[in-house]
Amino acid sequence: MKIRNKPIFLSIIQLFGILLINSDRLKAENYNPKIDLIWKKEIKQDDNKNKENIIWEKLGKDSIENYFFSDDHIDTNDKLNIGKLESKVNSLNRSIVLNKYLFTPDVAFIVPLGFKSNESKWDFSVRGWNRRPANSKFFAWNNGDAVAHVNYQLLHNNDYSFGLNLGVRSLYHNSNSDFSGSSTKFGEGLSAGFRWDYALSNKSGIAIGAEQLIDFDGKTDTGRDIYLTTSRAWFGKQDSLFPVYIATAGIGTGYFALQEETQFACTDLFGGASVDINKYHQLCWGPFGTVSTVFNENFSAFFEYNNYSFMIGSSIRPLKKARITFGATIAESFDDYNIKNLNEIRWFSRISLSI
Repeated sequence: MKIRNKPIFLSIIQLFGILLINSDRLKAENYNPKIDLIWKKEIKQDDNKNKENIIWEKLGKDSIENYFFSDDHIDTNDKLNIGKLESKVNSLNRSIVLNKYLFTPDVAFIVPLGFKSNESKWDFSVRGWNRRPANSKFFAWNNGDAVAHVNYQLLHNNDYSFGLNLGVRSLYHNSNSDFSGSSTKFGEGLSAGFRWDYALSNKSGIAIGAEQLIDFDGKTDTGRDIYLTTSRAWFGKQDSLFPVYIATAGIGTGYFALQEETQFACTDLFGGASVDINKYHQLCWGPFGTVSTVFNENFSAFFEYNNYSFMIGSSIRPLKKARITFGATIAESFDDYNIKNLNEIRWFSRISLSI
């Protein structure tokens, strides 16, 4: 069959392709790849003239989410790139979400990300760490402690979101312990905070927030962590979402400003830093940051400097909206950031679930 008006025909096919790629069927879990096609235009050159051919390609279920391209690889002057979509990065607590529906593992432990939050309303997490007395085993609990956080997203639109959070300082109690965390009773250390974030672009953003800002019972010593943070993502491959490289940097108070050499702008606002029940500390500011890699939708790794410590960790995603994070603390501020030997390194972990 001979096409008499090729430009009009190509425009119709182009419109159809764009609508198809953006259709709501991409959201469905039971997506059927057998009946869905996408198009791309290929130009072949010979000695006489250019010939344009339309090539149809079937997309499998595993590859449909990967047909999103970063604008790092798009030449805006190249008309052949029409139909490619720019990948979008959002945050979900300490993890990222790609193009709204592809959830990934955590990319930080304590450091908050700067990306605009995902549309998920609730996120629940429990984070904990052990203690490492002399001559103790690496995996031993040794009167460690754990903290629970509940995040609720109150407002959300295309550019920004606003949420609230609730913290429970003590999830473990040992009346014989001399450590403030494990000596507090289960459920003590109630606190609340907030988060406002804004998308600077599809791959960057800023956030202002606080965790443990309001201490309801005076038994929270995990830090009045007020922060200003920003994050940026880069995509490693042209034809795939992964790997994703992420950098986060910011300033904060509480545990984000424990190292005296990096502290600045110290005040007595909000009743101090809330990093110690038995001793008062001013509310000071300090720097923090992370670098991380999301290798695929089920595995990530990160290196974190949260001012209190240097940490290395990794995270997996056993379920669509569940994450398990585990790692090691290799240096801490109270020891002038000296690298720990194998008998001193201690572990940290977090389990998170969003709905």
